[in-house]
Amino acid sequence: MAAPTPSELPAGLAERRRHARSAAARRAVAGVGTSWYDDGCVALAVVGVAGPCQVRALRELRPQLAREAWAELVIDLSHLDGECGPALVRVLGQLRVQRLTAGARVEVHGAPAEAVAELGARRATTFTVRDEPARSR
Repeated sequence: MAAPTPSELPAGLAERRRHARSAAARRAVAGVGTSWYDDGCVALAVVGVAGPCQVRALRELRPQLAREAWAELVIDLSHLDGECGPALVRVLGQLRVQRLTAGARVEVHGAPAEAVAELGARRATTFTVRDEPARSR
């Protein structure tokens, strides 16, 4: 992932997310594209007809996303042609859980109906890890 220079990024965070989603879709290779938009923040776009190609590409990206999307991951599925398919939904769900359990914010855009149950109906979710368990009163 090539990091853009600060002058190439729009000023507001929401605008940077939108810009990164669009850039990730344009850069897609093998049906998957990524774009960095802030320190620890990555946009991921899945494009085209869902199939084994995207599933393989996403599995190969997991270690890189674990290193680079430590703060936030924005997943854009609005460029998919047709249905997601169970294998793609499964790998996206695993990726989402991996990032959430690491403490990152995860946002999903354009999820087809069959993916909403697996990926969550909310646009953005966060998961907080506490160092100590809460004390009972």
